[in-house]
Amino acid sequence: MIPTTTGTPRPGRPEAPALPDDIRALTEREVDASIRWLWEHATADPGSPGCGLVLDRDDRPDVASVAATGFALAAWCVGVERGVLARDAVHERVLATLRTLTDSVPHRHGFLAHFVDPRTGARHGRSEYSTIDTALALCGAVVASRCFADDPAVDRATEDLLARVEWPWLVAERDGRTVLRMAWVASSDDAYAEGADDEGFVSAWDMTAEQLPMYLLAAGHPDVPEHLARDLWRGFAKPVGTYGGHTCVHEPAGTLFVYHFPVAFYPFQRVRDLDGRDWWANAREASLASRAWCADQAGRWRTFAAGLWGPAAGLGPSGYVVNGARPSTREPHADGTVPPASLFGALPLAPEAVAPALRVLRDEHPGAWNRWGATDGVNLEGPGPWYAGPRFGLNKGVTALLGAAALGSTLVWDAVAGHPWIARGADALGFTPAP
Repeated sequence: MIPTTTGTPRPGRPEAPALPDDIRALTEREVDASIRWLWEHATADPGSPGCGLVLDRDDRPDVASVAATGFALAAWCVGVERGVLARDAVHERVLATLRTLTDSVPHRHGFLAHFVDPRTGARHGRSEYSTIDTALALCGAVVASRCFADDPAVDRATEDLLARVEWPWLVAERDGRTVLRMAWVASSDDAYAEGADDEGFVSAWDMTAEQLPMYLLAAGHPDVPEHLARDLWRGFAKPVGTYGGHTCVHEPAGTLFVYHFPVAFYPFQRVRDLDGRDWWANAREASLASRAWCADQAGRWRTFAAGLWGPAAGLGPSGYVVNGARPSTREPHADGTVPPASLFGALPLAPEAVAPALRVLRDEHPGAWNRWGATDGVNLEGPGPWYAGPRFGLNKGVTALLGAAALGSTLVWDAVAGHPWIARGADALGFTPAP
């Protein structure tokens, strides 16, 4: 499906460790269920201005997410590879989705509105214009353009979306470092406006989080000189911490998904950055540190005592929550909720650590599963188990991509690394092949 890549060479070793047979079977079902969720919860009408937009969560049919749509563009291609979806149907929807992102979803200097109306593409409520959500949408478009490289229309639409983004618009200097701002808001009534400056810019990517692929997209842009690309890469803080014998560059809250999103799209295991860092190994160490921290908290939280781990962001019994673990800059928040997407996200990184938790989830919590696969949250702190009802597009997306990677698929990694725009960005950032 994907032509031979011309980017960073692949190593001469397997990229997915062998899974035990029972975990492989469970992951096969979960990946396929996640792909079907992403397909069935997208606007299907090819004549709709919102065609292809994927719901943020399935209990809110009026809100789509451009980031979830990016994950879906990639996951649909995996669905073709796995025989879950028909190639012609995916091709048609990919084209329609790229048209939607180009023509229907509002943008400012190429940066898309985060939440949109799935029927029309119009901005939902007072949603911000987001850098990371735009980047995730673009990563999905890049995957689709490589998977359907025999159709020039897909390639042109993707190239137009990539070129439209004006990265220098969001560049700022903070404490002697060059950073990208996180978002822009149109008025004081918009989401996140309370944190915006006088020009409407919101916060900045001055810390390690899920934004790593964003720098590859920016560095590949012809309007971003190499020195600026490298200043941006060096501009975000990279604090190093250790927990349970596992050392990693960590994000402030210690929430796990931020380590998984980047490696879902780009094969960081194949490269070292300009400072020699291995970001794939970093994600593995962060995952194992999270597991160790949860094990040490077993006396406090029943969920962790049961063998589940991986606190992240999602629904808990009291609503949306951002949980974390050590290492972190501040005391991690916890309410005893674990999203199974954390486990499937960590599966290609540390299968030996994930397998026991997946068996607990499978054998002891049948209520955590339905036709769409695993729930989005498990919490055992009450009188009985609590399972999140709604599914989130982002969680289904990262599960589909990294679950497929754990099964041995390199489709997404090959597509992203082999795209000329991304390969150019990797060169500009000084990435080198892994030894």
